[in-house]
Amino acid sequence: MQQWRPPDHQCFKVNFDATVFRRSSLAGIGVIAHNHDGEAVGALSSSIPMAQSVVDLEALACLKAVQFALEIGLTRVVFEGDSTVIINSLLHGAGELASFGNILEDIRLHSSVFRFVDFVYVSHICNSVADALAKKAKSNVGNQVWLHDLPPDIVPLVLYDVH
Repeated sequence: MQQWRPPDHQCFKVNFDATVFRRSSLAGIGVIAHNHDGEAVGALSSSIPMAQSVVDLEALACLKAVQFALEIGLTRVVFEGDSTVIINSLLHGAGELASFGNILEDIRLHSSVFRFVDFVYVSHICNSVADALAKKAKSNVGNQVWLHDLPPDIVPLVLYDVH
C-alpha cells in the first residue's frame, strides 16, 4: 500500500461500519462516501447474515466499502473505519491466519486497483454516519444504495459530520 499523504481535491473519504442485530441473527453494513468538501457522493446500507464475530463483520464492511468505491468510480480513496484490528491488519500486512484472513486478501486485491488508497482508524464518534447506515439495514432486505440524495434521516448526520 502506498504511503499516506493528506487527501487532495481528487481524494475521496469512505467510511464503513458494521452492527449486529442479535434477535434476527442478521448484521448491518453501512458505507458513506464523501468528496473533498465533505459532501456525500454515495451511501450504502446492507443487511447480511451474522458472521462468526464482530471483527469478521468489520472486515466484510471494509470489503463492501472498497467494492462500493470501485463501483461508483472512485480512484483515490482514504477508507476510514473504527476497527483497530482490521485497520492495523491492512496497514501491517497481518491477519492472514485469522478467521477474516480471506476477507483481508479480497480487500487487498480489490484495493490494488486504486491510484491511491489508504486505511485509517477513526473513533466510533467520527464514524457515526456509517454506523447509522449500518443500523438502517435492520429494516432493509439486501442492499440499498443512494447516490447524492441520501435518506432524510441520514442527511442531518452528514451535515453535522461536515461541520
